[in-house]
Amino acid sequence: MAGLRGGRRSAAIGRPTRPLLGLLLLVCATALPASADDVGGDRVRLGTNRLDLVFSLDGASPVAWRACHPSCAQADVGQGTSVRFTGPDDPPQARLYLRGPGPPVDLQGLRFTAELSEGARARMVTFRSDLPGGGVRVARSFEVSREGYEVVMTVRLSGEKAAALTAGRRLELELGAGRGLLPVPAPGFSAMLDRVSRVVIAPGGVSAVGDDARAPTSLGAGDWVGFRGRFWAVLLRPDDAGALGPSPGASAALLTADEPGRLSWRYTFYSGPLERRALTRADPGLERLLFSGLWSWLRALSVALLFLLQGLTALLGHPGLAIVALAVSVKLLLLPLTVVAERWQEQVNATQARLEPGLDAIKAAHRGEERARRTMALYREEGVHTLYTLKSLLGVLIQLPVFIAVFDMLAEDFDLSRVGFLWIQDLARPDELLRLPVCLQFFGCYVNLLPFLMSGVSLAALLRFRSSALTPSLVRTQRRNLTGMTLLFFLLFYTFPAGMVLYWTSTNAVQ
Repeated sequence: MAGLRGGRRSAAIGRPTRPLLGLLLLVCATALPASADDVGGDRVRLGTNRLDLVFSLDGASPVAWRACHPSCAQADVGQGTSVRFTGPDDPPQARLYLRGPGPPVDLQGLRFTAELSEGARARMVTFRSDLPGGGVRVARSFEVSREGYEVVMTVRLSGEKAAALTAGRRLELELGAGRGLLPVPAPGFSAMLDRVSRVVIAPGGVSAVGDDARAPTSLGAGDWVGFRGRFWAVLLRPDDAGALGPSPGASAALLTADEPGRLSWRYTFYSGPLERRALTRADPGLERLLFSGLWSWLRALSVALLFLLQGLTALLGHPGLAIVALAVSVKLLLLPLTVVAERWQEQVNATQARLEPGLDAIKAAHRGEERARRTMALYREEGVHTLYTLKSLLGVLIQLPVFIAVFDMLAEDFDLSRVGFLWIQDLARPDELLRLPVCLQFFGCYVNLLPFLMSGVSLAALLRFRSSALTPSLVRTQRRNLTGMTLLFFLLFYTFPAGMVLYWTSTNAVQ
């Protein structure tokens, strides 16, 4: 912001006396970066539209690393969102070591000098230092994208002793998730959604690497490795092949460069949102991170539904309205399957009604094995398979993939984060209408209104339930079963994000 403040000050001086000079100063000032660069003391700050990094001259590593959406300027005034991948309580990011025969060479222990430069697409800082004993010079540069979330780091060793130093040694880089990426503990089933995973993104897909991994994981040239949360990720791609080594902690990944004896290395970082446009801008292969927990065909369905939701948002002007419209659209698209499911359900109802008198007589007159034998005989006499009731479940199962795809899409849709609707402050979190006097073990610290509305709509539909094929006793039984399902859905959805509950409430209302 120093550049902007300086621009306003220069323009103010020039306006009263020399308009042309004032105009030139204003043009020059507005061409300056929107964030201040401090090359004094022990820190160097390098900021762009969406990234804000602070480096320490001791080690030349980022000691603060923040990403913002849609920009840091908007995030600072509450009109956007941001995450700190490295903060005051975290160790420096992207720490470097040369390991091999003998003691490791700790490049973090060096004191560097810094030089800033500008490019059309990136802002750059280059750090230089000499290793103790002379003969080896270390240059480490960072290119920070002006508009994207990419940071390119280059490390070079030069000097007459550089080749001897790296003989038999490999460069080792530590990448940390940072506390800012770790989720706040969540109540109920919503804890399933907020988690941080160590991942490898390769042409074959996305794989998770457990914290307890003991063997190195091979990485091909162009593979990405790092950490992903629900909405943000910090990832690293080496230009050449390497290996992901065992981690010293749950929030750090060790990346070992291949080919001992090299003198230069280049890495690309992505530190930004799990949002399709931002991911594909950095690397089209990063789009695999979206809905990566689903099977490929189910993931394709989630991607298609995401496009539909984005189109509805563009048409209606708000994601909350788009979710309601999505529920109506999906219901209409599934109408043929719904008709088939209802037809199967009616067939099961008719069979139940036909069997009910005989089954009631058998239950009243017989017990144990004799009851089972006579029941089987009744089924054979009526030409009914013993598992005939599963037919009604098939109607649900053929629609289940769509429900799974919708909920996974709504759970990971970055565009819903920090977006309010009606009384809901954030569609990516429970609606949290009222704070409770005390926090409850499963339900958390808030009263969430949407789950009550969802259950109310379900119960209203249940009271309107009619089936000409069922007897009154079977209707009561079915209503009791559906009431139990409504209660289970209430418990399942109570702590889910409001966007997901809003979708299901709208679906029930349409039903």
